[in-house]
Amino acid sequence: MEHLTSMRECGIEGVDQLLWVTADSGGYGDRTDGPLFDWIQDSKHFMSHVKGFDTVIQAGGNCGMYPRFYRNYFNNVYTFEPDDLNYYCLDQNCQGEGFHKFKGGLGNTTEKFAIRKPNDTNVGMHYIVDTPGKVQMYRIDDLELEQCDLIHLDIEGYESKALAGGLKTIEKFKPVIVTERAIGAEVIIPMGYEMIQRMRMDALFVYKE
Repeated sequence: MEHLTSMRECGIEGVDQLLWVTADSGGYGDRTDGPLFDWIQDSKHFMSHVKGFDTVIQAGGNCGMYPRFYRNYFNNVYTFEPDDLNYYCLDQNCQGEGFHKFKGGLGNTTEKFAIRKPNDTNVGMHYIVDTPGKVQMYRIDDLELEQCDLIHLDIEGYESKALAGGLKTIEKFKPVIVTERAIGAEVIIPMGYEMIQRMRMDALFVYKE
């Protein structure tokens, strides 16, 4: 897979470069648009509500940008990425203790489902479909975590199912939750959460004390 990847300049969070899919033009972004821009603009908003920094769950892992950044703050970073090439980059970018990397999807089942790749130039747009396939699915509750402080999901419309697979964990630890386009609100609002901020792409939910 080395011939399909190359290094890209980063320059934030103490990360000089990240290994990335060479053909990608949308899943990385820059300081004015895309995932890198969203992190620069938005991370301070949801991080300010996090009360502990032991464990974060992040999906999709993409090529490892967000999990790499999160390791600067959290002792344990659990990240999930179903695409082989994306995961290759993620694995290379996220080395060392504290990273818990899963080559698969996050949902409410442990079956194997299919992955769709609608755009080869945006590796962040791959998504899971509920038909038999080769992607191993995982459930948050099956991780049996000792702590969970933040859940950050950007999984192309699959957020509700990922949250449904973590109801026990969410009920126990009441982590701050971030989802793309507020998907999954119908799962966590009945549990006592409220959406307190809409960002460019994401929504921030916190448990009402």
